Amino acid sequence: MQDYNKFINKRRKILKLLAILLNGIYFLLWFIITPIIPIIFIYRILSGKENYKRIYERIGYSPLKRPNNKLIWVNAVSLGELRSTIPLIKILLQQNYSILITTVTLTSASHVKTIINKIDNKNIIHHFSPIDHPLANIIFLNHWKPSCIILIESEIWPNLINNSFKRKIPLVLLQGRITEKSYKKWLYIKSLSNNIFRKFCLVISQDIINGDRFEKLGATNVIKGINLKNSVPAPFMDKIKEESIISSIENRKVLLFASIHNDIENEAAITSHVEAKKYTRDLLTIIVPRHPKMSDQILSLCKKYSLDTKIRSYKQSIDNKTDIYIADTIGELGSFYRITDICFIGGTLSAKGGHNLIEPAMERCAIIYGPDVRNHQDISDILIKNNAAIQIKNITELHKTIINLYQNEENINKLSDLAYNITSKFNNPSSIILNELKPYLKK
Repeated sequence: MQDYNKFINKRRKILKLLAILLNGIYFLLWFIITPIIPIIFIYRILSGKENYKRIYERIGYSPLKRPNNKLIWVNAVSLGELRSTIPLIKILLQQNYSILITTVTLTSASHVKTIINKIDNKNIIHHFSPIDHPLANIIFLNHWKPSCIILIESEIWPNLINNSFKRKIPLVLLQGRITEKSYKKWLYIKSLSNNIFRKFCLVISQDIINGDRFEKLGATNVIKGINLKNSVPAPFMDKIKEESIISSIENRKVLLFASIHNDIENEAAITSHVEAKKYTRDLLTIIVPRHPKMSDQILSLCKKYSLDTKIRSYKQSIDNKTDIYIADTIGELGSFYRITDICFIGGTLSAKGGHNLIEPAMERCAIIYGPDVRNHQDISDILIKNNAAIQIKNITELHKTIINLYQNEENINKLSDLAYNITSKFNNPSSIILNELKPYLKK
C-alpha cells in the first residue's frame, strides 16, 4: 500500500511538471512568432478580416477610459454567442455593473454597435478580443481590471486563463460547449487540460454531455444543462420592412432554408424547391445563407435550374413569379421564421452541428433538420420525442418530407403548434445563471 501511494504521488508530480512544461512551451511559442504577428495582421486587414483603424485593440491596447464601477468582461467570438448573453447582460447592467464585450469578427462588431444602441446604456463597451499573446493579455488586463471574466461557449485561451488566475480574477465559462474532436485532443494532453480547466471558478454547460466532458478535462465546479439560447428570440427586421415582405408574398406557400452552409445544403435547398413545386405551384423558397458571400454560389445553382431568383442585398423585391429569394442579410432571420410554413435548419446536412432549434419553434414553424444536430442535441431529443420536429437522413428524404407536408397541410400546423407549446414552457435561464454567478461577481 505504501509503495502504491509513493507511485501515485510520483505520478502526480510528473503530471504537474508536464503541465508546467506544456504551458511554458505555449507561452514561449507566442514570443517566437511575435516578429510575424504584424504580417499576419496586415494579411487579415487586406483580406477584410480586421478593422485597421482598431487593430491596436487586438494587442490589448485601448484609448477608452475604464469605468469607475465593477466591470465584467464578456468574451464572445460570434454574433450568435453574443446574442445569447443579451438577457443576462441587461440584468447585470440593471445591477450597476459595467459590461465590456469583446468579439473577434467584423460582422459581430458591427452588430454589437446596433445592440449597444438598442440597450441604450453608457455602461456597456465594445472592444475587439486581444490575441492570446502574454504581453497583449498584460496590457489588456492592466487597463480594464475586470472583476470577473465570462468566456462564452468554447473560448479556451491558456495564457489569458493563467494570467487571470494569477491575478485572482474569477473565470467563468458560460454556455460551455466543446466538440468531440476538440475534447479528444484535450484528452491527449490531460495534464495540461487539468491545469487549465481547474482554474475556472464555474463552468455552466449547455447540456449534460458537454458538462461531463468538462469534468473529465479537469473542471471542478460544473453546472449542466442551462442554455441561455432558450430565452433569446431570433433577430427581426424593422416592422415596415417585414410588412413589405409579407405584402409581396401574399398567400403563397413559403419554404425556408435557414443558415445553410455549403454546396450540399445549397443543392438541398434548390432541388427541394424544384421537387416540391411539382405539387405546390405557388411555392416560394427563401434561402438564408450562413455567410452572405455564399449568394453567388446559390444564384449560379438557381440559373442551372432556370429559377426566377431575387437577392435581398440587391434590394430586389419578391413578385408572383419569384421562385427563390436569397436573403443574404444579417439580423433578420426571426422575420423569415415568422412568415414561413416549413423551415429546414442548416448545418445539419453539412456536418456543422446545426443551429438554434428554439428560434423557429417560437415562431411556429414546422421544423425539419438533418442528421447532425450535435450542437443542440438536448433540444432535438425533446422535439423528436414529442413528434414536434422531423429529422431526415439525406436530401432524398428531405424532398419526400417536404412534399408530404404540403400534401397534408394539417401536419404542418400540428408540428408547428407542438414545437411552440413545448419550447414556450422552457424556463428563462438568465435569473438561474445570475444566482450562480453572484458569488464571483462580488469579488
